[in-house]
Amino acid sequence: MRVLIVFSVLCVFILAINGQFNQAQQMPSFQQSSSFSRMPNSMENGQSNQFIPQNINNNGFRIPYPQCLSTDIAGSLLTPSTLQSLFETKLQQEERKLANERVRNTGLNNNDIMDFDAAQLRVGTHNGALVARVATKVSQELVAILGCETNATITQYLDHFLKRIHLPGNTCVFAANPDCSNFINHRSITGVCNNLQRPYEGSAQTAYSRLLPAAYDDGLSKPRSQSVLGEPLPSCRQISLSMGSKPVFDTSYNNFFVAYGQFIMHDIILSLPVTDSGSTPISSCSCESQDSDMCTVVDVAPNDPFMAGQQCMATPATAQAFSDQVCSLGVKEQMNANSHYIDLSVTYGSTRLTAHGLRTGTNGFLKTAKRPWSKFDLPPGQREGKSCVDGTDSERCFAGGDSRLMENLILTGIQAQWVRAHNIFTVELAKARPDWKNDDFLLYEEAKRILVAVHQRITYDDWLPILIGKEAANRFTGDNGVTSRYDPSMPGVVFNEAAAAALRLHTLVRDLFTRCTPKGELIDQVWLRDVNAKCKLAYDAKNNGVDSLLCGSLFDYGFAGDTNYVQDIHHRLFESVNRQGEIRRNDIVAINICRAREHGIPGYNAFRELCGLPRASQFQDFTDTMSFENAAKLKMIYKHPEDVDLFIGINHENHVPGGLVGPVSACIIGTQFRHLKYGDRHFYKHEGQFTPAQLDAINRYSNQCFFCHTTDIEKVQANPFQPPNDQTNPLGLCSQCPIFDFKPWRVDSRTMS
Repeated sequence: MRVLIVFSVLCVFILAINGQFNQAQQMPSFQQSSSFSRMPNSMENGQSNQFIPQNINNNGFRIPYPQCLSTDIAGSLLTPSTLQSLFETKLQQEERKLANERVRNTGLNNNDIMDFDAAQLRVGTHNGALVARVATKVSQELVAILGCETNATITQYLDHFLKRIHLPGNTCVFAANPDCSNFINHRSITGVCNNLQRPYEGSAQTAYSRLLPAAYDDGLSKPRSQSVLGEPLPSCRQISLSMGSKPVFDTSYNNFFVAYGQFIMHDIILSLPVTDSGSTPISSCSCESQDSDMCTVVDVAPNDPFMAGQQCMATPATAQAFSDQVCSLGVKEQMNANSHYIDLSVTYGSTRLTAHGLRTGTNGFLKTAKRPWSKFDLPPGQREGKSCVDGTDSERCFAGGDSRLMENLILTGIQAQWVRAHNIFTVELAKARPDWKNDDFLLYEEAKRILVAVHQRITYDDWLPILIGKEAANRFTGDNGVTSRYDPSMPGVVFNEAAAAALRLHTLVRDLFTRCTPKGELIDQVWLRDVNAKCKLAYDAKNNGVDSLLCGSLFDYGFAGDTNYVQDIHHRLFESVNRQGEIRRNDIVAINICRAREHGIPGYNAFRELCGLPRASQFQDFTDTMSFENAAKLKMIYKHPEDVDLFIGINHENHVPGGLVGPVSACIIGTQFRHLKYGDRHFYKHEGQFTPAQLDAINRYSNQCFFCHTTDIEKVQANPFQPPNDQTNPLGLCSQCPIFDFKPWRVDSRTMS
């Protein structure tokens, strides 16, 4: 059904030539109405130029921004009726596209439905993604009609102007504030009501935030493709081919550290793809796709050594969202489908529909799949959809809070650990609090609250210091006391630069995984392609299923953080054969580069400046963060230091002391985790979240013992994120690991009852 809309044009700010706002042209405010006369047939047919006022004649002449806003054309165009007609025309065009996509997906039997939570604390969330994309289309059309000459350097000012053209409340998913009274002492599944002053901030299906203004070629939405010298940037695949495919081991950490990092990323980040009218990712992206708001296309050269004959890699673009929960025109922003907070949404879900589907509904338990040969349960099998290629009716793909839990079976195993822990904790809580014994809500919520705290403690105390070094971790996220203090002014959000570049840690991924027995004895080694999107080995009764892979991950070294990537993800990612018998492959490095460009991520040089380093004017200036050889390598790839993609720049950096990444990367990641700590009202160390005795119990429960209690294994090293070593990281008997101490919950004065 057509969405009826009236824009309220609040004001138009005119920029002075020097780029500063020093003059404002006041436009009248317009009353919103719920209906208007029917559009002419020409508009329904998508002929948007038919409703442009007669005195507008765009003959291709471009007017420098912001002078283009002060012309007679602007005054005629920025009226409620014209804006309304323009919006409706664009909306109809996009709705037709998505309806056609739905027909196509049905024909392909594509039923990989994305979970949009439209019936919870806000409404119309899926429609919100569509409306956000339409708002960008309208912004593009306005700028084109006005003949504005725009580029990436004025994005911030252009966005400032466009955001004053608001959509009315009846089309805005954030128009009404939610009722937060039920979420004072515990989290909502979606993350809504974490910040009581800005209740939608950090919630699922909202836009990523930014550390720096977006950098689009046209200042609005076109992916960065031009060098500052005017030439095209090197292609994403061309850059990727200059990276190595011969990783070397780093003995300071193991594969469990790498997999747990992926688990954390899936907890806070999901760049939702554009979906059809039935919430299924679109499948029509091809080498001919021209709409960068719908598809990301990575060109492949005819002489490509690994993909010869494959013209491109084409994937759906990231769905769009409104920045800062303001429904208006503006520069394109991307949607994070998951809750931004570190809250185990990867296990529990980021929507009420997913969360409900994972619960038994009795005694606080999560659903599991039982196997007689296994000491522990497995995650539940999926009822619908398919996240692996070898699932059967008897051996199903697994379901979880995040749809990507089957990207590899170690990740599936970590999901199994937290599901197992949840059900163990509900049993123990019922013993500690007999008055909760039959209360499904309290047992579920309190077990979840404690386990999120354990997850946060492991993330900040054990995982982050290895990644960015102890000094940087303490500088960005450390505090001086036993407890910390929540800062409601600090947004608890994921930054686009972290999601699209700094936390894309694929150089650490290895391609050969060890399996071992509960006693730690070697079974065999399997390739990444054997456990990627496949469930068969999880049901391997003879070799202990996913627990054998978790065991092996404790002993397998990780690959070094450098410019090398294993071939399974570098040149053979998601390898398949189409109906014509042609091999199709993807490349995670090229995808990372192009996705960051699609997301409008500025280049590496801009983030050097943000992080307190001098902006490089020549490539040799990079040698304060990387070797001379790596700086010279970048000079061979790019024409100018400003052109260097953020993802590539940080991958060439020297590591910070005690860390696995370089200084700019550590700066972005440290800033990210600072916001996710101090901007999270429910962070476990914040004053009032737990009693001192409860907090002490959480701090004393080690990662080693958590691993022991949730995996069929007899010995685990003191720090499970580093390989065992008799002197520095000895193995310890799991039988001697103390269980989690639930005694402080017997007399908890801060309960939800």
